[in-house]
Formats: sequence, structure tokens, C-alpha cells
Amino acid sequence: MDWSSIFTEDVQKVLIAALLGMVIGLEREWSGKPAGLRTLILVCTGSALFTIVSYNIAELDNTNQIDISRIASNIVTGIGFIGAGIIFKGKNNVHGLTTAATVWIAAAIGMAVGTGDYMLAVAATVAVWLILVVLQWVETGLNKVSETLTYKVSFANVVNAEHFHYETYFNGKGYMRRETGYEKKGTVVTVHWTVSASRRRHDQAILRLLNDTNVIEMHYG
Repeated sequence: MDWSSIFTEDVQKVLIAALLGMVIGLEREWSGKPAGLRTLILVCTGSALFTIVSYNIAELDNTNQIDISRIASNIVTGIGFIGAGIIFKGKNNVHGLTTAATVWIAAAIGMAVGTGDYMLAVAATVAVWLILVVLQWVETGLNKVSETLTYKVSFANVVNAEHFHYETYFNGKGYMRRETGYEKKGTVVTVHWTVSASRRRHDQAILRLLNDTNVIEMHYG
């Protein structure tokens, strides 16, 4: 069997794209993200395949009227829909932005492989992996110094929201209160605080709120 007839350059490109997608996907899978190993392999491989097919179609066109960039632009549009499905808004913040961006750049890497620019694709994969892994450690370290959280706390048996001693507490040493909002229904007052502080200070505030007998519900993040 002539293996060279099977492992053509196009087949090699697809396999390389799948390998690079796997490298990125392993990190996302390990981090427990919604777009993990299989998703990123498929995105990277699919982008490479679309790019290869667009080049092959252009070579078959004798009129030279086919615009190769049209398929590439549609890849970007399609990935936008996938990314939008990954991003979702929680009660206090938005989740999935980094994973959506990872899917987006995985498609770009697949396109680079499809055009035969292997060095660019490998360099981008290494850069993405370093950003996801190394900068995650840096971000974790920075969060210990200063992290912004939003607290949504409901208090029972409150007559006047202005009497909360937490207003003074979150303006005290080690805290920076950036935003406050109030909602009142009967004797229940729900307060939204956006506070910047170290992780240790946040843990102290959370413990204090949990031990407060007037707190009937609390969310933070």
C-alpha cells in the first residue's frame, strides 16, 4: 500500500490541526470548562478543513472568480455563534468569556494550519497555552491582593436601609466599596454591594454576613 497516497498534505494538515486543538482542549478540559477537549479539537480541525476545501475549490476554478476569503470570513461568523452559546450571565457576573475567546483563537489556528503556515499555528498554540495556564497562576496571585466581588444580601426585619452597619464596614480598612444598590419589599431589604478587597478580607466579610441572624439570603461572586 502506498501510504503517501493516503497521507496527502491535506490529510496531514487535518491531523496537525486536530493535534493542536487537543493541546488547547486539554487545558480547558482540565479546568472543567464547557468547551473542552472534543469541542476544541472539532473547532480547530473544522476550520482547517474549511480552509483546505476553499483552496481546493479555487484551484478547480478556471475563471479565477472564486473569492477564497469568503469561506474564511464565514468561519469567523460561525465561530461567533458558538462563542455566544458559551457565554452566559450569572446572578452577579458573566461566565465563559475566556472559553469563548479560546474557541475563537482555536479556529484561527486551524485556519493557519489549513493555509500551510505550520510555524505560525504552533507558535500561536504555545502562546495560547501559556496564557491559559501561566497567567491563570498570575491572576490567582493578584486576586489574593485585590479582587472585586458583588454581594447580594437580603436582610429581614429592617425598617431603614441607611442604618446598615455594613455601609461603614465596607468603607473600612482593606475594603473599597465601588457601588451600592437597594431593593425593599415589605420588611425585607436586598442590598447589592460591589467591593474590592483581598481574598482574606472577602472571606472575613462573608463569614460575618453568614453569622448575621438578620441575613435570610446571600449571593456573591
